[in-house]
Amino acid sequence: MTSKAVGLFVLGVLLMTEVEAQQYREIDRTLDTVFVKARRVERSKEVNIGTRVSKLDEGLLLDNQTKSLSEVLADHSTIYIKSLGQGALSTSSFRGTSSSHTQVNWNGININPAMSSSFDFSQIPAFFTDGVSLYHGSSHLKGGSGGLGGSINLSNQPAWNDPSHGRVFVETGSNDTYTGAAMVRWGNRAIQSQTRLFYQQSDNDFRYLNKVLQKEAFYERRKEAQYKQAGVMQELYYKIDDAQQLSGNFWYQYGDRRLPQPIIVNVVQHEKQQDTNFRSYLGYDYDKGKHRFIGKIAYLRNSLRWNKWYDSDFGSDASVNRAQSVQVKTDYTYLPSSRLRINGQLNYTYDCINATNYTGGAVGRHVILAQGNVLWNLSSVLAINGQVMGEQSNQAFAPTFSAAIMARLIPERLTLKGNIASNYKNPSLNDLYWQPGGNRELKPEKGLSYDITLSGQLPITEELDWETEVTYYRMNVDNWIMWLPGENWFWQPRNVQKVLSQGIELQTACNYTRGDVQVRLALNYTYSNAKNRERRFEEDATYGKQLPYIPLHKANTRLTASYKQAFVHYTLNYTGVRYTSEDESYKTNAYTIQNIEAGYHLAVKGSCRITPKISISNLFDAYYESTQYYPMPLRSFMASVMVSF
Repeated sequence: MTSKAVGLFVLGVLLMTEVEAQQYREIDRTLDTVFVKARRVERSKEVNIGTRVSKLDEGLLLDNQTKSLSEVLADHSTIYIKSLGQGALSTSSFRGTSSSHTQVNWNGININPAMSSSFDFSQIPAFFTDGVSLYHGSSHLKGGSGGLGGSINLSNQPAWNDPSHGRVFVETGSNDTYTGAAMVRWGNRAIQSQTRLFYQQSDNDFRYLNKVLQKEAFYERRKEAQYKQAGVMQELYYKIDDAQQLSGNFWYQYGDRRLPQPIIVNVVQHEKQQDTNFRSYLGYDYDKGKHRFIGKIAYLRNSLRWNKWYDSDFGSDASVNRAQSVQVKTDYTYLPSSRLRINGQLNYTYDCINATNYTGGAVGRHVILAQGNVLWNLSSVLAINGQVMGEQSNQAFAPTFSAAIMARLIPERLTLKGNIASNYKNPSLNDLYWQPGGNRELKPEKGLSYDITLSGQLPITEELDWETEVTYYRMNVDNWIMWLPGENWFWQPRNVQKVLSQGIELQTACNYTRGDVQVRLALNYTYSNAKNRERRFEEDATYGKQLPYIPLHKANTRLTASYKQAFVHYTLNYTGVRYTSEDESYKTNAYTIQNIEAGYHLAVKGSCRITPKISISNLFDAYYESTQYYPMPLRSFMASVMVSF
């Protein structure tokens, strides 16, 4: 363990010495989730003004750069993350919907897997993002259909005011977990290049309490859970002039992991999965006077290799799935006046799948999308917004819409906004073509949602301020798709349910600053009541019951404090009971996890700084399961060093 850590540190120092130290860019460590409030018509605004938008800022992501995006979202947002363990499959649930109802965009490019539509956030290092925007609800039509619960938007941006910068970090800790990464940015006011490298590996043989296999609980170590992942991202930006910019981004991500069995299974078997993803795009931006145009062409390619074998003579199994996507996106905005904005969008997507479980060769899907958007500031305190969208997918056409209103009840202090939106989700290609089980008669899932948000800011004293945002939402989804046992006991997807999801989202924070002392306390809470509202037969026990793996209550809080160059962060994450069956007959227990970390920013020479940090996860050694029969790690320790220059 020590030799590997030393090796990673030496590699980091060597990378650092290749670049001349430049001015260190200060990032306020007390920043946390940002409250986004629409106050005026902005050219960069791409969402319905009634949509609730929250952001994970660069400072928060920098504090969590060794973690996956799934861990960051679980600890610092209202989204529920269902995980099979560290480094294992981690999917999201937005407002009581399923994982396939969360749309994921990267710099405006949709990166949801075409096969399953469910995104695995464990394979996205937070290190590869500069910002994460969460669009709550189904009214964000700019990214197309599918986001019934909401969308998560990852962004990378040039830093024209800080063209040369770099950082290197290494981390080592419990369960033989090692992480190393480096970022180098160079350029001038016209051209900029940024390169990021990331590597992480772990034996992941953590100790846990087995409460299933015997009458008396006993401790043992997790087996067959090791993983490693590596990635590289290259960004290029070129300013043609003050109005025009070219961009290119190329991202390669590789993951190799074992798939551990649920602890209730006593059969020795081995499963391995290798994921390879290549994502790229070229973009052109024009912004001058009353006109703005954005054009992008993207190419995505991914492959998944899966193998299963046994120690005995039971045989083995394997599959290889490959997917390619081409996306062309155009977006034009016209501002005829300071109060009016007109926007139009035309996109084309082609997905092609070659999968072991798809019979009949390659499967393709063509999607053409057209969208129109008008935003009108009626006065300095009132604005309205309307969007319409039509999407043609192979032979099916579906229209959607959204409408919103925003009122500044007290300018700069209190804002009220609301919206109504219609959206839908086409069946995934797995739903249609997977064999055995694929069902080509499936209908799209359709949703109609309403929400209203009240947000406010209050400066209490010169040193203390308070901000809060509370949202009520209600959403009906028809033709909900579920995989159920069918003929010959093969599972098959069907349109079987009508779902009503309603709830409350609360986000609040207090900030205190006095001299060299900075303190921030932030809280997120969500109440998600998502129930089946249709009987499949007369005595259907699932009617009126909470959907599986949707917690009724979820909350997290984060306390950050700094004094001069020293800082400490504390987080608490509560997840309520989750039912694991449709009739609520089985459940997983609620749990509370607490984490703490502390560090110091040490100025070495000139603008070079070294930041050592120690972290403790699951501080009080709580036993918990995110997914039933998949235990999560007990208390673990991490130590890291970051060098910024």
